[in-house]
Amino acid sequence: MSSPKEILTENELLEEDLIESRIGVHDSNHFEVKLDYAIGSQGRSRYRVDYYFFVPASLGVSKHTYRDHQFFSDVQAYIRFKTPSRTMTSLAGNRSPLQDIRELVVRLRATPKDTKTLQQMSYQLRMFGCIKRANIRDRSRSLREKLGDLRSQETTNAVLLGDVGHICETLVDDIATVIAEWRKLRPDFVDGRLPKAANETFGYVDEYLSLVIEMKMASIVRRIDAIEVETGDALVKPRSHARSLLLAERSYRDSAGYSTVVNEDEDDHFVYRQGLLKKFLTSVLWLDLSKEKEGRRVANVGAAIAAGFAMFFALMVTLYAGERYGINSANFIAAGVGTYILKDRIKDWLKAFLGGRFSRFIADYSIQIRDPLTNARIGKCRESFSFIDAADLPENVLGCRLKDAKSSIESMAKPEVIMHYSKQVNLQGKDMIERMHLEDYNVNDIVRFSLSQFLVRADDPTSSIPYYVEEDDLVERRSFRKVYHLNLVMVLRNKGNGRSTLKRVRVIFDKNAIRELQEVES
Repeated sequence: MSSPKEILTENELLEEDLIESRIGVHDSNHFEVKLDYAIGSQGRSRYRVDYYFFVPASLGVSKHTYRDHQFFSDVQAYIRFKTPSRTMTSLAGNRSPLQDIRELVVRLRATPKDTKTLQQMSYQLRMFGCIKRANIRDRSRSLREKLGDLRSQETTNAVLLGDVGHICETLVDDIATVIAEWRKLRPDFVDGRLPKAANETFGYVDEYLSLVIEMKMASIVRRIDAIEVETGDALVKPRSHARSLLLAERSYRDSAGYSTVVNEDEDDHFVYRQGLLKKFLTSVLWLDLSKEKEGRRVANVGAAIAAGFAMFFALMVTLYAGERYGINSANFIAAGVGTYILKDRIKDWLKAFLGGRFSRFIADYSIQIRDPLTNARIGKCRESFSFIDAADLPENVLGCRLKDAKSSIESMAKPEVIMHYSKQVNLQGKDMIERMHLEDYNVNDIVRFSLSQFLVRADDPTSSIPYYVEEDDLVERRSFRKVYHLNLVMVLRNKGNGRSTLKRVRVIFDKNAIRELQEVES
C-alpha cells in the first residue's frame, strides 16, 4: 500500500504541451490532481483538462442521486503561482532576495507610513520563505531517496555511501549558511524602527523556516538510523551535523519565544500553529478566485424571448376571438381562459427549448482569477459537470479505459456510471510576468476530489466467505477485503498547439478510506 502523502505519478508531458501533472492521496477521503501550467512571455496560455470518472454502478450514483451542485461541493479547486526555482546559495548573495529585503529596510525606515513599501516588504519576506522552504524540501527529498536506496542494499555500496555522506554534509552546510545570513536581518526588525507589521511578518517567516529545518533534519536522521547494512563511520559525521542543526533550531525557537516548541501537553497547538504559519507564508502565491454561475444573462434573455412570444400569441388569439365572437360572448371568455393557459405553457416550453439549445455553449461556473496583491485580472476559468453515456465518450478515452480489460464483456460484469468534469483555463501571461518579474513563471492548478459521498454508499469493508482448507479437510470462514475501483481518465490539452495527452489512474477504496492509487498505462 502506498504512503498517503506519496505522489504516485509524475509524468512530464511533451515539451510542447507545457503541462506537468502529479496525482496523489491527500487524506483518507480525498485525492488530488496537481497541474503545472507553463506561462509564455507573450499573449495568452490556454489549457483544457477533461476528467472522466468511471464509478461502479453498484454504488448507486446517478444524475438522480448525485446532482451537479453536490459534485462541485465535493471538489476543492485552487490556483496559485508555482514557487520560483532558485539555488539555495543564490538566496543570500548580491542581487539576491536578502539584498532586496535590506534595501526595503532602508526605505521603510525613511518612510515608515508608506503602505506600498510595507506591502513590498511583506511580499519579499514571504517569498523568500517560500523559496527557501521549497529548496529545503526538494534537496532533502533527494537525499531521503538516496538513503532509501542505501537501505535497500543487501551489502555495503561504497560509492553510494560516499555520495550520501557528501550530499548530507553539503545540504546541512548550505542550510546553516543561508539561515545565518537571514537571521542577520533580525536586529533590523526588532529594534522598533520598522512598522510592527514588518516585525511580525519576519517573525512568522523565521519561525516557520526553523520548524521546516528541524522536521527535515529529523527525517534525515531517522532514515540514517534505519539503514541496516554496515556503513562504518561514513555517516557518523553527517548524522551528527544534521542532529546538531535540528537541536540548534529547536533551541533557537525556544530562545526567540516562538510557540512551535513541542510540549507534551500542547501537541494540538503545535499542529495548529504549524498550519497557520504555512498558510501565512504560502498565501503570497495564492490567487483569488471569484466564482459565479455562468449563463445567467443568456438565461434571462431566453426567458424574455419566451415570455414575449407567449404574450404575442395571447394577444393575437384574443384579438381574433374578439372580432369573431364579440367581447361580451361566452365564446370570447372561453377563448381567453384557454389562451391564458396556453400562454404559460408556451413560455415554459420555449424556455426549456432555448435552454437546451444554449446549454452546450454554457459552463456551470465561470471563475475570474485575480492577483490579490495588484487586483489585476490575470485569467478566467470555466467548469462543467455532467453524466454521460459510454456511447458519447471520445474513442481515445473509451480505449484508455478498456485497455487492460481481460475480455470484451468485462464491462457488462462490472457496469459503471460515467461522470465528466471539464475545466478550461485561460491565463494572461503578461500580467503575471509583470508581477513576478520572471519570464518562465508557472502556475499550479490544484483540484482536490472528495470520495465521501461514495464511501457512505459502499458495503462493509470485509466479506466473510466459507473457504475449504484442503490440508485440514474442513471449511472455515475467512474475511476478504471488499474494495471498489474508481477509474479516472484525464485528457490534458494545450489549446495553443492542439496537442492532447491521456493519463489514467485507478483509485482503490473501501467503506472506510482510500486504500491505494495505481497509475495505469494509457
